[in-house]
Order: sequence, then structure tokens, then C-alpha cells
Amino acid sequence: MADTYFKNLDDDSKKKYVSQVLERCKQVWGVDELHEIEDENGRRALGHNASTMKMWLSRPSMPWDFILTTAIKKNVSLDYLLLNINENTSLEDVRPEELLETVNKVVASSLEESADYGIIDPTFVPTITKKIKTSLEGALTIKAKPSKSA
Repeated sequence: MADTYFKNLDDDSKKKYVSQVLERCKQVWGVDELHEIEDENGRRALGHNASTMKMWLSRPSMPWDFILTTAIKKNVSLDYLLLNINENTSLEDVRPEELLETVNKVVASSLEESADYGIIDPTFVPTITKKIKTSLEGALTIKAKPSKSA
């Protein structure tokens, strides 16, 4: 299975992330609790029941349909809901070092796995990892700091 940002988080970090995303959804809808959300047909919580919503946090699982529906019905960006990025912020403002750390762990893990299977020489893993880390840091820093006036 492929490594992804969400899947690489520990359970506490997943719960925190899902909670932050759902908090932004509540803000967009202008409610204090998810069950207070009501669509144009009068359906509470966009048709999700209370136990389902509790499960999103307890398991934790990302409620993609709920988030996508929120984005469409409230005309907000998925970048905002999922990453807290809007026209006044950038990835750098959302702690890219956490993203870099996760990417670096995934890269190192993948390289070590490749070495275990004999695809690459294990002595090359630290050098390759360092090179990729440096390249990613440079690329993200450049992309995260575009001039607003340019």
C-alpha cells in the first residue's frame, strides 16, 4: 500500500487533523456543532447521523463526502478545508516542516525497503535521502513564497 500523508500520521495526529478539518467545516456553515448543519432540504448534518460523526473522530477517518459537500454547497476551497490555506496564507504558513518531515520519513522508509529487496545498495540510502530532503526543502520554499505583487 502506498504511503500517504494521512496514513502516515499516528492516531492522535489523525484525530487532531480530522478535528481541525471538521472545525473549519463548522466555521464555514456558521454552527457550533456538526449536527446543527442543515441543507436546503432540511436534512441535519447533510444526512449523517450522530454515531457516524462521532466515528469520524474516534477511529479516526476522514469524512470525504461531508467535506466535499461542504466545499460545493458553501463555495469554499478544499485547500482551505483540508489544509487551512486561503488567499492570505501559503503552505509555509501551515508549517511545511511537518510536511517535509512526513515526506522525508516516507522517502527514507521507501529507500530502506528498496535496499532490503536489493534494489539499491544500503550504503546509498543516507546520501540519497539527504539529497531528496535538500531538494524538497528548496522546492517547497520557492513555491511557498511567491511574491503577492508578481
